[in-house]
Amino acid sequence: ALEGKRGEPRNKPPYPTNHGVHGKPTLMNNVETFSFVPLIVSEGADAWKAHGAGDATGWKFLSLCGDVEKPGVYCVPMGTTVRELVEEHGGGMRDGATLRAFCPGGASAPFLPASKADTPLDFGPMEAAGSMLGSGAVLVVAEGRDMLDLATNLVRFFRNESCGKCVPCRVGSTKAVTLLERVLEGQAQGDELDLLPELDETLRLTSICGLGQVVLNPATSVIEHFPEDVQQHLDGGGA
Repeated sequence: ALEGKRGEPRNKPPYPTNHGVHGKPTLMNNVETFSFVPLIVSEGADAWKAHGAGDATGWKFLSLCGDVEKPGVYCVPMGTTVRELVEEHGGGMRDGATLRAFCPGGASAPFLPASKADTPLDFGPMEAAGSMLGSGAVLVVAEGRDMLDLATNLVRFFRNESCGKCVPCRVGSTKAVTLLERVLEGQAQGDELDLLPELDETLRLTSICGLGQVVLNPATSVIEHFPEDVQQHLDGGGA
């Protein structure tokens, strides 16, 4: 896009650090990283590391949204738990609701159940818990939400955002949305969802960019952690 071309992924390697904008080595970082540089330079590396909680280091910007009283962007110690973020910064669950699930790292991060809310918001611990810190956009979900409906909405978003360059992402995301919508409408047979793990593996191994590789994360994580929400639709309870 910086070169005035259509926004499409390039095959890698070569990587941008060797062959980036106009074929030149290009350093790519996000705004958060650049915002922390002056602080690290001014106070030193050791002081920066000391800001983290537990085994984590430094500060972290986290976007908090969903069923919380005070959604917003918060700068907290890296390693702050999901529960601490919600209760100490987000004002708790909206209207006193009970936490059911959360997505710790943006739409592409797998959902986790409330039982893992004490997991530190750090790269390693979140990966060990079965998700990822990703973009640091934390979505909080209360009891009473239909998790399959929420997951389908996210997969639909990825389908719409696919650039269409590679066949696995373009076709696979469309296939996934069609299947999930059939389940929501109570029209699918129980074994139809058996296709999703195979489709997920195909997209991960063959998509050119990260979007196609994670497009089914919302759905597969809901099937794993919230099978009752899936089963209610398979039992003829369409939306």
